[in-house]
Amino acid sequence: MIHSVLVRAAKGRVTEDAVVFPVFSEAKRLAALAARIDKGLDGAAAAVLASETFRGERGETRVVTVKRGRRWANAVVVGLGPRAKADAEEIADALGAAARSLYPLKLTAAALVVDQAVAKEAPVPVEFFVHAAIKGFVLATHDPSLGAGTTPTLRRLSIVTDIPARTLGGIVRRAHDLCGLVARVRDWVNTPANRMTPARLADECRKMCAEYDVACRVWSRADIERARMGAVLAVASGSREDPRFVVAHYNVEKKTLPLVCLVGKGVTFDSGGVSIKPWEKMHEMKGDMAGGAAVIAAIACAAASKLPVRVVGLVPCVENMPGGGAFRPGDVLTTSSGKTVEVLTTDAEGRLILADAVAYARSHYRPDLIVDVATLTGGVVVALGTRVAGLMGTSEDHVDAMRTAAERAGEPVWPLPLDDRYFAMVKGEISDYKNYAGRNASPVTGGAMIGAFAEGTPWVHLDIAGTAWNEGNGPSYQTRGATGYGVELLVRFLEIVAENR
Repeated sequence: MIHSVLVRAAKGRVTEDAVVFPVFSEAKRLAALAARIDKGLDGAAAAVLASETFRGERGETRVVTVKRGRRWANAVVVGLGPRAKADAEEIADALGAAARSLYPLKLTAAALVVDQAVAKEAPVPVEFFVHAAIKGFVLATHDPSLGAGTTPTLRRLSIVTDIPARTLGGIVRRAHDLCGLVARVRDWVNTPANRMTPARLADECRKMCAEYDVACRVWSRADIERARMGAVLAVASGSREDPRFVVAHYNVEKKTLPLVCLVGKGVTFDSGGVSIKPWEKMHEMKGDMAGGAAVIAAIACAAASKLPVRVVGLVPCVENMPGGGAFRPGDVLTTSSGKTVEVLTTDAEGRLILADAVAYARSHYRPDLIVDVATLTGGVVVALGTRVAGLMGTSEDHVDAMRTAAERAGEPVWPLPLDDRYFAMVKGEISDYKNYAGRNASPVTGGAMIGAFAEGTPWVHLDIAGTAWNEGNGPSYQTRGATGYGVELLVRFLEIVAENR
């Protein structure tokens, strides 16, 4: 994966063995900076643009190899698609395709030409254009095999631009930081469950927090028992792996800043418990902790950017297994709030552990907002597919802010309806609530059960069950397996909270 991203002024010669030229489909000629650089490549990029076979569609790529002195060089022309549609996701997808086109060449360094004139033509601000371009190119070079497969050889990326360096410096640094954190989340989620246990996940969270000066404490089983988190303990009861509970603090001492509690699902493996899942695709349930991983990485990124906002991250880490001591359908659990939940299926465990965590967030921190992130329901995949996450909440303003954050991040969301009818559907008959209300509206009722524990605190829910995993049909910058979806979305959301404080 690319480990170094540098900004270089437009003066001088570009010496990298590959030079990438992004162009919109409407472009008839290269912009001034690109044209000057292309002269050193014998006009290879201009020739592609002039050809009748290149249409500039998003991700359409042409690689032309030319002799440059004693060495060979490669001009890479990549289409951004129509200007009007070039949002953050489309830009990242296009540049990811450019990076992938270089895999067979086994190069170690590439230059990306970011022409100010081209960036200004996009419907997104220049800073988001540059960020998305770097994100797409860098993340496409991530190795999803954990070192077991063929690793992309690209290690360095130079941004050659006529945009003033003082404008770009911070943008490039933040983009590079984000890519590193997303890559780590992908690695955590891709790691097999016999290695990524609840204890290991909590330890990885603690290490990441330490690197970014984020305060972090990991609760043991005894700590969880003292907090009376009956739902977390129940879900963990069928596994030989003890549960953990991660508590991360950023800026919490700055009382004048808004306080957001991020709560992430940390199920390191979900067999379904006694209500066991079919064997097909059960191996992918090692990724049921993607929400928790995204939460910790987002807090680390917020700390790196020194965002003026207070953030608490809570991640209950458990393994849901059908051991002899496992909880059962029909059990009634008492949560940390004192409210009870009847278990109708042990395979709706995420909402149980999040109910405990959300109740703790509300009562202990009294935040301005609670956001939970979870690979919660298969129903959201049926409804929205694998490219769009489900969104709901009790605060319209915060739901709208999350939609804006999604546009900035290029991580799409779609709002689902939520009103008292859905909360009524999760009311229990022999308990306060039940953890399953049937297949009808299952993404909404699953979220509603969690939201009920937020009580009067504004609450937003993200169901990333479809977007956390790529089976090969995702955007080009998402390698197969874990996607790291949600990290940038949460960071962009925290930026908006900071802007509106």
